[in-house]
Amino acid sequence: MSETSTSSGGIGAGTAAVPDHLLQRGASGQFDGTWFTEEDQGTNRFGMKVTAKLHEERSDYQTIEVFETPFFGNVLTLDGLCMFTERDEFVYHEMTTHVPLCAMPEPTDVLIIGGGDAGCLREALRHPGVRRVVQCDIDERVTRVCERFFPWVKDAIADPRAEVVFEDGVKFIERSEGAFDLVIVDSTDPAGCAVGLFLREFYAKVARALKPGGVMVAQTENPHWNPKQIGSIYREIGQAFPIATAFIGTVPTYPGAVWTWSWATDGRRPGDHFDEERSRAVARDTLYYNPEIHAACFALPNFARAALAGEDPFAWLRR
Repeated sequence: MSETSTSSGGIGAGTAAVPDHLLQRGASGQFDGTWFTEEDQGTNRFGMKVTAKLHEERSDYQTIEVFETPFFGNVLTLDGLCMFTERDEFVYHEMTTHVPLCAMPEPTDVLIIGGGDAGCLREALRHPGVRRVVQCDIDERVTRVCERFFPWVKDAIADPRAEVVFEDGVKFIERSEGAFDLVIVDSTDPAGCAVGLFLREFYAKVARALKPGGVMVAQTENPHWNPKQIGSIYREIGQAFPIATAFIGTVPTYPGAVWTWSWATDGRRPGDHFDEERSRAVARDTLYYNPEIHAACFALPNFARAALAGEDPFAWLRR
């Protein structure tokens, strides 16, 4: 998930009222010298044993830390929350990029709002027909730290098709009307300044930045853990896009492991196009994504469908 992009959105996203259910609550992390533990909603915890803290700094926007672990490899955290681990980052980055790119006939121009770790950039560059990928993250320090500790970053940002920009993503997208086939909103959870990346005003700006038939993909949380939040997010997306649905994957170190991404367009449905040849070519270098996963990821379980529709499938648990 990308980090700072976070700040990128919230800074200029407007002053619209924020739906109460949209706000992320209760996520926090701590390191006791041996274990990094992340608590979610005050009800559950996930922990990783740590070999060493490799880096810590406070940028203009957030606290950036990198941990070395014996099982998960290196781990990036921002403001005490896990953004990704080397053991499972491929799921998030592959699904965020290959699902939309393989569902469009000839995508050439991609914008990543956030994504300072260059994981989505790395995956988008696997598509030879893509001629331009802009990564716009407000916090340059995230990228510079990741260059030191994550091996893919240097090659990705050095690719001649990559444009790495460090500025407010909202301001960047406001001057990009009709420029992109795909906009990826690679943000943190809806908390603090990142809340602006989950509001209809921002999504409307993304819609204007897309070419006709273009797609917006954004990480949209866990429908099992946060069904009310998911409902709020998709209500906001639906105010800006005629087609707003989701696809699903499994990211073991994210809260609850089940994760969703938006599919938001001006009319293109997920099944309207699928480039199986390109999908199979890309899958030669992936660890999660393949054509079969592509076909299956839009088949949502009933509880996720209910969450997208604004219902709480677990209301019966509240006694």
